[in-house]
Amino acid sequence: MAASRPSQSWLDWAAVSASGLCLIHCLALPLLIALLPSIGGAVAGSGTHWVLLAFALPVSLWVLTRDPWPEGLVPLALGAAGLSLMTLGVAFYEGLPAERILTVAGVSLVAAAHLVRWRRRRA
Repeated sequence: MAASRPSQSWLDWAAVSASGLCLIHCLALPLLIALLPSIGGAVAGSGTHWVLLAFALPVSLWVLTRDPWPEGLVPLALGAAGLSLMTLGVAFYEGLPAERILTVAGVSLVAAAHLVRWRRRRA
């Protein structure tokens, strides 16, 4: 059991880092697009959000469902809610302000889930 702790901590740290990158993408990209119109279409296209979601869903689900009981169900519930909000935003509100709101809220919940797991494993 002790041998799995470093890999679990690394996975949670990596997931929190990915959530941070997603937040940067969601919040800083509009400013970047305004400053550099030539790259806006390539980086902000709808395909980008689907690719990011296709990465986030399996990785976060895999990490959060691996040995979930020592941390309780709180991280799993936070992660599921966050991933649901992210999926809802990309699938139904693409290109609308609601997409950014749902995505930022969802990414924040997923990051919180991984932070809770990480902190409880360290305790």
